[in-house]
Amino acid sequence: MMMKPTLTCILFVLMCRGSIAHFTMTLPSGTTTVGSGNKVKYNTVVDNPTGSGYNPTTGCFTVVAGTGPAGAGVYSISVSMMSGFDPSHLTIRKGSQVLVWLYTDKDYNMASQTINVNLVLADQICVQMETGSDLFDVYNTFSMAKIA
Repeated sequence: MMMKPTLTCILFVLMCRGSIAHFTMTLPSGTTTVGSGNKVKYNTVVDNPTGSGYNPTTGCFTVVAGTGPAGAGVYSISVSMMSGFDPSHLTIRKGSQVLVWLYTDKDYNMASQTINVNLVLADQICVQMETGSDLFDVYNTFSMAKIA
C-alpha cells in the first residue's frame, strides 16, 4: 500500500525533528545579577534535550564532534533581554568574537537579536553582559536551533 504524499511528508518531518540540535533556556523569576564581563548562565529549561550542546553551568553552547544533533552546521541563534531599572548591553559571542550587541535602556525595556551563523567543531556560543549588572525575570531567553 502506497502512502499518500502528505503522510510521507509528515513522517519525514517527525523523523528529522528528533535529530536536530535545539534548546531554549530562560532566567528564573526575579532579578538575576550577572555583572559586567560575565557570561549569562541561563538555567531554567524550556527545552534542552540531551545532546543539545548547551551547558547551563557555563552558559555556553559548544559544537561537538561528529554528525550528531549538535555537530557542525548553520545555527539560528536568538537572545532576548530585559534589564529592569538600569541600561545594559549584552553580546552574543563566538569564542571571544562579538557577533551582535543587544541594548536596553532603563524602565524595563526589552531587546532581541536573531542571527544565523555557520559553526564548526569546538565553536562556542555564549551571551555576555557588557555593561550593567542585572537582568530581570523570565523575559531573558537564549535559544538555538541547527537549521542546515
